[in-house]
Formats: sequence, C-alpha cells, structure tokens
Amino acid sequence: MRSTGRHLLAAACASALLLTGCAASTQGSPVASGNWSTESTTVASGPREPFDPCTIPKSAVTASGLDVSTERPDFAGITTYPGWKGCTWDGTALNSWYYVAVLSSLESIDELLLSPSFVRGADVSLMGRTAVQLRHADELESLGCAVALGTGDGLIVLDLQKKGSRDLEGEPCTEVNRHAVDFEPYLPK
Repeated sequence: MRSTGRHLLAAACASALLLTGCAASTQGSPVASGNWSTESTTVASGPREPFDPCTIPKSAVTASGLDVSTERPDFAGITTYPGWKGCTWDGTALNSWYYVAVLSSLESIDELLLSPSFVRGADVSLMGRTAVQLRHADELESLGCAVALGTGDGLIVLDLQKKGSRDLEGEPCTEVNRHAVDFEPYLPK
C-alpha cells in the first residue's frame, strides 16, 4: 500500500535542501526622530515566516468541498523544514478519494523546479495568476497533481493526492486547479 504522506515528505525533503540559507533574519534598525527631545526607537523584526495555509477561512475550505474537521497543520512533518508551512484537508465525500495539502514556502517556483521530486507540467493561469502544473517524479500513474503559484514572498503549492487504495473518481489536475481557484482570494499575492 502506498503511503499517503510519502509524496509530501519527499517533496519537503528535496525542497529543504534548496532552502538552506533562504530564511535570513532581519536585524533591528534605529528610527530617527526630527525632535531632539524624543528618544530613538529600535524596530526589531524576527525571521521571515511563510504564509500559514491553516489561516484560509474555514468557510472557504468548506465551500471548496474539503472537510474542515480533517485539518492537519503539520501533515508529513512539513514544519520541521525551515521556511515551510502546510495545512491538509480531506475531500468531504464519506469515503473521499483524495486529500489536498496547501504548502507555503519562502523559496521561489524556480527553486522548487530544481527539485528532482517534481516534473514540470504546463504553465496555467488561475484567476489571472501564473501558475505551474506539477507531477511527482516517482509516479508511474496519475495518482495526484500539484499546482505552484508564485507570491511576492515565495510560493504556494496545492498538492492533491489519491488516498491509499481508493479509486480515482476524477482527474487530479482538474480537481487541484479547482481548489486553487477557490483559495486564490485568500492566498498572498
């Protein structure tokens, strides 16, 4: 039986190699004041963090056809890799045939495409945003599909995978693109 988390873990492991050194911290800097009697203030900011996909409104998750009660914030240990966050939901059908992981990273799509875990598919436009369709490199069959969207601060990957031994009940790329369109208003630009 195929492990449902294996693909996410493989993608995260390959991507983690690319992430080394990408999540730089920003040091505080003084803010000067024009008034000599006012003290200067130091503004400190911590390391950059990727978008948290679990902040997508539950109403949007439900409207997209996913089951909010199955939310898993750290599916396959994605948060153990610096610069990554994720959230995963199952489809709402009683015996849903798939799950969708929404992954966020500080790396770029170009960096992700250097990973041997993914095979680049066609460029697609989703709600006016350029995106790249991806397949897992180790799949002999079409058991899932991913789509990566660039953001000003990194990327978002929606990864739809068939669950275990369940039969495909739809076309994975069509389904993941539908979820990407539904979630697009809630994703960083």
